[in-house]
Order: sequence, then structure tokens, then C-alpha cells
Amino acid sequence: MSLRVIITGGGTGGHIYPGISLAHELISRDFKNEILFVGTQKGLETKLIPREGFKFCSIKAKGLSRKICGDNFTAIGVFFISLWQAYKLIRKFKPDVVIGTGGYVSGSVVLIAALLKIPTFVHEQNVFPGVTNRFLSRIVKAVFLSFDQSRRYFKGHSKLVFSGNPVRCKNLPSLNKEDFQRFRLDPSKKTILAFGGSKGAASINRAVIEGVNSIKEDFVKNQWQVLLITGSEDYEEVRKIMIDKENSILLIEPYLYDMERAYALADLVICRAGATSIAEISAYGLPAILIPYPLATHNHQEYNARLLEKEGAALMVLDKDLSGERLAKILLNLMQDERQLERMSQKVREFSKPDSAKKIVDFIFDYVKKK
Repeated sequence: MSLRVIITGGGTGGHIYPGISLAHELISRDFKNEILFVGTQKGLETKLIPREGFKFCSIKAKGLSRKICGDNFTAIGVFFISLWQAYKLIRKFKPDVVIGTGGYVSGSVVLIAALLKIPTFVHEQNVFPGVTNRFLSRIVKAVFLSFDQSRRYFKGHSKLVFSGNPVRCKNLPSLNKEDFQRFRLDPSKKTILAFGGSKGAASINRAVIEGVNSIKEDFVKNQWQVLLITGSEDYEEVRKIMIDKENSILLIEPYLYDMERAYALADLVICRAGATSIAEISAYGLPAILIPYPLATHNHQEYNARLLEKEGAALMVLDKDLSGERLAKILLNLMQDERQLERMSQKVREFSKPDSAKKIVDFIFDYVKKK
């Protein structure tokens, strides 16, 4: 049974990569399955989706501000435009199924599809669900959850399916000496992978540089090194700082499309607490220092981080408390306590759902067959 499927979501990697994973799972079932991604005009999806070889269309999308302001009138106008664009797109493509993976753009597409009686589904990546998915949960056929703890925030529990979060690194690559050479890293040392999400994070970049330099001798003594993914926008500034520091144990890259290669050689991760990042470090069993993005909608990243911290799977530092000195103390304690790293690694693996994409696609196929 071949299907025509629209997958919609965008803005950040957290909404895009789960959709990409589902698309690859669909194609692996039947190469005749036809997939169309629908995203925003300026989001990261405009680069990532074509790179994966899938068809992509954009429609207008703009989020509402939590404060009363003039921009909200513009956002409402854009929303009605997006509804019309979604209607035309759906009528033209004629999908059998529509899957929303989050972000404002998914709201318009899933809503119109549901009104047109097309089977619709949404996937919620975070512990605390977004407004869009909470609204859509009332009209879709099923809501797939990355965290079972999200159930309390939804009504209509019969629609909720605990699936986990599909990850881009389904087939985990093994440790490869060529990857160490690619990143100019020493394979005899343990590696800290630091990054700020799909767009980078200046606060994490600065804290890592300052923290590592303040305990450089301890890094050398304990045989550790750092790979810092700065994000494209901050790379040049970081590179200028690094030229002055002359630090051979801290290597930098602007952006990685194949993050799975970096995960494979990492022993510890410093990152934001986005759902996709958490799903990926869980798949690799990587202990982590999580720094929630402070401006995330409804502070959902802090909910994610606090859950992992409570379970002993990670440590959390709020962005407002982040400094080179604070980070250095945490890193020094972890480098000297292998047992804690092992415990965190075991605990974070409990959050891994490697068959998440398969579970979601199985559910959708079964639903379509029954109908």
C-alpha cells in the first residue's frame, strides 16, 4: 500500500528532524510512497529538506506574541493567508495522510487537512506541549508523545500514543578513527561535544571557551578535549577568540549536518535541552550538561531538562546562571568522577526509543488500512 503523505513542521531542527526520520521510514517501507514537506519560507527546513532529497513547499507562518502588541494583528492576518495556501496545496497534492511535527506552520496545514476529512496526526517532541499541538490534539486521529509525562497536559487520553522521538541517527555509526582525524581530535583522549542547537548559542560558546581555558591543565592531566559546534552565525567571532587563546584541546566547527559522527566519538555533551538533542544523546547513552534555551516557548526546554536531571540522566544549568567559572567546576568534577558519568549514561539510555519512527508509521498504516 503506497501513500501520499504531507509532513509539516519547521522553524528549528527540533521540529524538522523528526519529520525527516519519519519520511525515511516511510520510504524504507515502500519507495512508491510520495512525501511532501510543508514548512516556513525562512526556517532551517528550506536547507535541510532539499538536502535529504525530499520535495518541499513553503507557506506563510508567523507566531503570536505572548504580549499584547501590534505584531499580533499581523500574525492573525498571516494565519488566514496560510490557511488559504494550505487549502490550495492540499487540494493539489491530495494526500492520504498529514503529519504535523510542530511549529506554527503545522497548525494551518493540519487544521485544513482535518476539515477536509483527511487522516491527520501530530507528534509532540517536548515534555510540555506547544499551544499548536494542544489545540490540534482535539481534531487529529492521534498524538504521538516523546515523553510519557506529557499526558497530563492533554485532554482526550485515548488519542495519546507514547512513541518516543524519531531521531536522524537511526543506524548509530561506530567509533571511527577517520572522524577523529576529520575534527582534528586525538583518539587517545576523551571528548566533550558542545553545541547550542541547530542555530548555535553564543552564551554556550563563550562559557565553554572561558571554562576550558580556566582549567586547561586539568584537561591535559585527565586526557580530555572539546569539540565545539559554534553555529554558523557565531563561528567567525569564536574563531577570532580562538586565535588569541591558542588552545589545542578545544577544536571548533561552524555546523554539522551529520551530527551522528560527532555523537559517536563523544563521551560527554554540553547542549541545549531541545527534544531532538535529548533523543539523540539518549540513543547514544551520552551523559550531558543541559542548558535550556531561556526564550523557548512556554519554557519547554527547562521542563525537558528538569525531567532528565530528576532521573539522574543529566545535569542542568540555567542560561542565566551559566558562566565559564560555573561550567569549569562542573566539568572538573565530572572528569574526576567516572562513576557518575557511567550512572548518567545508563540513566539517559532509558529515555531512548530507537524504534520510534517505526512505531509511528506502523500506527498510521494500521489506521489507514482499517479505514
